[in-house]
Amino acid sequence: MNPYVSAYKRKSVEIRHESRRNFMSVGAMVMLCLLAMSFLLVYKHAVGQQLLIDVQELNSEKNNLITEQSVLLGQKQTAMSRSRIVSFVREHLDLDFPSPERIRWIRITAPAPEGRRTGER
Repeated sequence: MNPYVSAYKRKSVEIRHESRRNFMSVGAMVMLCLLAMSFLLVYKHAVGQQLLIDVQELNSEKNNLITEQSVLLGQKQTAMSRSRIVSFVREHLDLDFPSPERIRWIRITAPAPEGRRTGER
């Protein structure tokens, strides 16, 4: 057998094996990249879902706090109303508004204190 022919055959077989090896390594790299990308997409989706749940919980808590704030503001308005204060003072301090006949108006003609002009507060 001719040594050149056997060398040529051996060379062509090696080239075929090398091209198969290159094809397999490229295929393995592509599969590895696809697997990594799929893991990243699944992770991104899971994190996004968790963040969505957190945002919904925070919005629900915000709405509950707004409702509680409006209830407390209503209670404050009720507690600070003039009629409520007057009834509390009458019950607990035994104070009452004087009748108009009992009111005596006094005109003050004293000069304003130093450092303050009339009409300033």
